[in-house]
Amino acid sequence: MARYTNGELKRKILRRLAGEKKGLTADALASALRLKKKERPALLLTLGRMEQTGEVLCGKKGRYTAARSGSLRARLLTLNRGFGFARPEDGGADCFIPGRYLNGALPGDTVLVRLGPADSRGPQGEVVQILEEGGRLYTGRLAAAGEKRREVVPDAFIRFPLPVKKGECEAAVGDKVRFRVTFDKQGDPVARIATSYGSADSARVCADAIIDAAGIPCAFEEETVRLAESLRDAGITPRDLEEREDLREWTVFTIDGRDAKDLDDAVSLDPDGDGWRLGVHIADVSHYVREGTPLDREARRRGTSVYFADRVIPMLPEALSNGACSLNAGTDKLTLSAILFLDAQGVLRDAKIKKTVIRSRVRGVYDEVNALFDGTAEEAVLRKYAAVRPVLENMRALARRLKEAAGARGTMDLISSESVFVLDGQGRPVDLFARAAGESEGMIEQFMIAANVAVAAYARRHGLPFVYRVHDQPDPTKLQVLSETAMRLGLKTVRLSTQLDLRELMEEARETAYARLISDRILRSMAKAAYSENPLGHYGLALKDYCHFTSPIRRYPDLSIHRILSDAVAGVPKDELARRYTAFVRESADLSSQYEVRAVTAERECEDCYKAEYMARFLGETFSGVIASVSSFGLFVELPNSAEGLVRIDELPEPDLRYDDVASLVNRRGRPAYTVGDSMTVRVAAIDVSSGRVDFTPVLSAAEGALSAADGGRMD
Repeated sequence: MARYTNGELKRKILRRLAGEKKGLTADALASALRLKKKERPALLLTLGRMEQTGEVLCGKKGRYTAARSGSLRARLLTLNRGFGFARPEDGGADCFIPGRYLNGALPGDTVLVRLGPADSRGPQGEVVQILEEGGRLYTGRLAAAGEKRREVVPDAFIRFPLPVKKGECEAAVGDKVRFRVTFDKQGDPVARIATSYGSADSARVCADAIIDAAGIPCAFEEETVRLAESLRDAGITPRDLEEREDLREWTVFTIDGRDAKDLDDAVSLDPDGDGWRLGVHIADVSHYVREGTPLDREARRRGTSVYFADRVIPMLPEALSNGACSLNAGTDKLTLSAILFLDAQGVLRDAKIKKTVIRSRVRGVYDEVNALFDGTAEEAVLRKYAAVRPVLENMRALARRLKEAAGARGTMDLISSESVFVLDGQGRPVDLFARAAGESEGMIEQFMIAANVAVAAYARRHGLPFVYRVHDQPDPTKLQVLSETAMRLGLKTVRLSTQLDLRELMEEARETAYARLISDRILRSMAKAAYSENPLGHYGLALKDYCHFTSPIRRYPDLSIHRILSDAVAGVPKDELARRYTAFVRESADLSSQYEVRAVTAERECEDCYKAEYMARFLGETFSGVIASVSSFGLFVELPNSAEGLVRIDELPEPDLRYDDVASLVNRRGRPAYTVGDSMTVRVAAIDVSSGRVDFTPVLSAAEGALSAADGGRMD
């Protein structure tokens, strides 16, 4: 039996290393601590863990020293010529690292930083150890650097061109490439080309590189595809209907986007005494995707479907996502239904979870239902929805009550819109416009939230091992910064301690030019939502119980809890559920959180590339836009079509402009010269599709012509 616990051994190591300037090897440390031979593996394991956490450092000769106070773990964000920035893992301001103190660290590396005195740039530090190397793989554009030499212009993270190692470049100038960074004999970084994808001026090509760099699996194994097709072709058998409640006579229908093919949720609404019976019927994906099968392994390593302008990378093969599991109208489908019993005001009285079979009556489309609601629907749309029109009106009224209740408890109502691309036959963007969610989208969202709440409450009440959707409280320091920003903008809601305070601030800002800015700042002050096996609540929605139940075709956490719920409603004993799923939900929550971040990041990067390619056709042309944000290096101007570009501070005519740290560039007298919300006419000056960057220059003449709304604000 070991003489020391891990904690005791760690304390003894730190005490022994204190004051050891040259450090001790593991053998010397073992001798100093008088450890027996059989205890040395525990010492090595503990030292390894302490090195990862930054508590000890291991030098080149294997000598361990205690980390000095004032050291912290951080991730290197960017590398410029002569300096870099690192972001502390536990929050706080980014740390400036002078070049001579980077010690070979590259963006993505986890490093131990020893803090020094701060200056006007904020905290400064020195990388004393690289705790864990990142992938050290990046993307960029191959460029010529003379007649024979080549260099890579990185898309992000590294802010200067890197020479390409001689004899290793088979890509053509102008190609999108993926490259690894190494160091030459002088210690300078060089690029080694790993993959060439084609022209960096094509957003489609850039998307290929982004997807590859993110590690998102694209193709399914043949075995997985064959299994999915066999399940689709088998159809629904009498055995599949055993132990299911038959809801095929209920008025059930779907409402989704016009182009959606993976329809995983349907709804129904019927009177129930003086209240309502709301049915949220979700594709029973767990019936087809059994734990441990090739389908499950593929779904788990993807975590989520990923959506791009020109493609969808599904979590499940098309035979399931668009076929057997999709709740297509007029066909029998296996579902897991949350039946909610609500009073007249929309307050939940009871909920039941059942294995069911449904038949959707209508394949609803958001735009069409919105037209019904606002009275602009054409005759064909009126005929299509005639049988469900009364139900839709009842749903509309119920959703409004649910939204009012959400506002009363403090749910955030931030500003958001979707960028929509129109592509030609070659996948090139030929149109771009912004689309905000309409009333029908909000209606379905309220019903999905209600189902998610009811299911999470059921799981917590019954003590099920589960995957919850959680959102932690914001950092008080960030709320204080947000409060100061609101005060400097002249807003009255500056005491920010609850969700209701933040909602009130947003509602006040909505009537000003600062609505977008405040919405973005509120979002930045929030913690990131994630998945957890613990019911920690959801701050942004102001909810005690929450999960993701409604999209098992495209999200693995939803599929995970469907599997658990199916066993629970089938009567599997509680101890058996714990045995089957306790470790599973922990792993599912962790992986799902990671893969969500991976997907969102890739989607955003690809969208920027498509916007840049679309705007390339307008080089030299002028547009009218609005200043969306301000920084120390310039202004970001958003156009009505949702494209955004940078006006660099040195392109502006006023001298000595500086950022006021809130919303304006101010002149030498301290007066705002350019402020968020101001209109601005700009010319498209430069495009880099590879990095997704769009550069504008200001158009100084006030008489440029009338705004052409049909052309995204174009003025010539």
